[in-house]
Amino acid sequence: MTAAKIPIRQDRTLFNSRFEGYKLSFLEESRQHFVAVGTPGPGVVVPKLPASAKLSYRQVQNRIRHNHLHPGWNSFKPVNGDVTNIREPVLFAVDEDYMLIALQFEKATHLLRSKKLIQIPVPILPADIHLEFPTVKPLSPDYILVSDGAFNLYLVRVQISGVECEAVIEALTTFQPEESLQGELLTPCGLLEAKMFPASRNEQELGMEIKFVVHYPYKEGFYSAEPSPHRKSDTKTVFVVSLCSFHWRGTSAKSGATADSSMEVDPPKEPTLLFNTIIHSIRGTEIPFYCSFDPSGDGYVIGSNSTYKPTKEPVVDQTTRYLEPGSEAMELDKTDVGVAPPSEPPYIWTQTDTDLTICFGLPRGTTKHAIQCKFSRQGLELHVNLSQSTESVVRAPRLENTPLFDQIQPDECVWTLEATTGILTLNLEKKHSKTRWTQVFAEGGDTDPVEETLDPSVFAEYRSALEKYTSEQPNAAPGRDSSLLPSVAQDGQEDIDEEGEEIKFSWVQAEDGTDIIRATTIGTGHDWIGQAFPSFESYPVENQAFRMPTVCLKHDVDGLVYSIQHKPGATPQPLSTVQQGEDIMKFVHTSTFDALAFVQASKREKRFVMHDPNGRFTAIVESSRNVYIYWHTPGAKLKQERQTVVDVSKGKQVDIIGCQLIGDGILVLLMEGKHGALVLELD
Repeated sequence: MTAAKIPIRQDRTLFNSRFEGYKLSFLEESRQHFVAVGTPGPGVVVPKLPASAKLSYRQVQNRIRHNHLHPGWNSFKPVNGDVTNIREPVLFAVDEDYMLIALQFEKATHLLRSKKLIQIPVPILPADIHLEFPTVKPLSPDYILVSDGAFNLYLVRVQISGVECEAVIEALTTFQPEESLQGELLTPCGLLEAKMFPASRNEQELGMEIKFVVHYPYKEGFYSAEPSPHRKSDTKTVFVVSLCSFHWRGTSAKSGATADSSMEVDPPKEPTLLFNTIIHSIRGTEIPFYCSFDPSGDGYVIGSNSTYKPTKEPVVDQTTRYLEPGSEAMELDKTDVGVAPPSEPPYIWTQTDTDLTICFGLPRGTTKHAIQCKFSRQGLELHVNLSQSTESVVRAPRLENTPLFDQIQPDECVWTLEATTGILTLNLEKKHSKTRWTQVFAEGGDTDPVEETLDPSVFAEYRSALEKYTSEQPNAAPGRDSSLLPSVAQDGQEDIDEEGEEIKFSWVQAEDGTDIIRATTIGTGHDWIGQAFPSFESYPVENQAFRMPTVCLKHDVDGLVYSIQHKPGATPQPLSTVQQGEDIMKFVHTSTFDALAFVQASKREKRFVMHDPNGRFTAIVESSRNVYIYWHTPGAKLKQERQTVVDVSKGKQVDIIGCQLIGDGILVLLMEGKHGALVLELD
């Protein structure tokens, strides 16, 4: 079943045309507090890779992005004025010796307390195996899952009473890839996401179900070695993302519940060894930098520069089946990508701020008299009259006043036909300049929307491919180098800059099979900026223990914040409408950070970009010096907002390796080694 195509729309009422700029301000020294972390000891130290390490650019990039400061099950916003749901917040870090450290902020004294909780067993691996970084994910108010960066995941029960925090390891599970994906060498996995859910009705006797998502490189799997113009190196490491689960019958394992402050943590004992089940695995050329479970437990959303395919997808027979040209699927058995049938896709297109260009491939020698084209303010009518023998080989475009994505200026639109090449080009003038079209036609007007070709050089290349495709040889089928549709999420090359990354989101169903990717976003111009700081408010009306973090995407110069929604139990239909597809995954534009895309693009040393879950500010954190806070007044469209700048280094050489909220408007920045952490009381 084909994945539903989900548009990411903008709400123009949330744009601020009055905005002029940010006014610089500084944070008083009295609202900045340093605290040592992990003392006595070296603090949190990031292991350095040896010069001989052979990691791909994507793996190195993922290590740089890693946030070494991890949130607990923290909540900052009262529900209906009730503050009893707000727990004492806690953050976690793992130091060089694999000691789990808790950080707590005491509001009365404005002090950040650091406490060593428990020792995580140190993984022992050969020197040539490079571990992923340890990661902590909150499962519920009482439990966290700690990955050692190798293969082991520890279920830790946490007890918070006031500013006191205790912890004990209750269970251990070890991840092992599916047999078909196991390489010759050991491959550590990284933990992307984890949550605790009530077990299904037929498994209630097993207790709570803990689902987690890990990633690891599958170095035996590569793209086809066939030359490609889209990347410098054709040999690519495939990254496998696996959804796993195990059950736990702990007495306090109640998802989304409030912890009992009178409960005492049991004395340490040998953790229970639990076996986990791999529900499914998917593959792609990227490590996702967004991954979140839906509170229903139906599935999860991943965001990346690439799309993903199930590893159980049947092997493509080059003579009988095909993959979409430029898709991110790669055959693990080295099978080349098959030849696309000559009727896919029907056109290619690209856009600027003011116009669209659409190209159709017609047989050479087609005359202008065969073309009937009419532009209207909101629609397009196109008929091409081909001979019966020709139309059996080439599908003639036929549009019956098909509604467009947005309005155009029909008097400024033109079409041209190059008879020698058979290229029919339509130039549409936008009525609303600077509006990015996510697709050519409106919802329902195109059951299989075509993605925009972003790069002008690539567009020219595929336009050239159309010429080959419409050659005099009616039975000649284009090869990979003459594919019609490039993937906008395809990896351009290994050494690309992460700036302005086009992101695609996919809904992955929490079940096994070949049709688990149920929805994928379409359209262009959705460059990644960042996501919200995790916050776990409960939503009793929706019966949700948490919500997926909002995301911030680039739109022109602004940063648009979107919530991601899912209707529990939604399943795709063979010919799903956009509305039916959005039951699976829907993006709702909730607020706008004025000119954020513009200002963040100038911060070349930035390491983290995250925004307040209540939409009041975005933090841009450099790797070694400054943190920039860009404020937003919800519900107001001001000409000027505040910009707060804090020099974290204070004249020292520091490396900022973590950033999280520990309270409403209270930001903690973790620095490597003995530099400790800096608390910023922004409110």
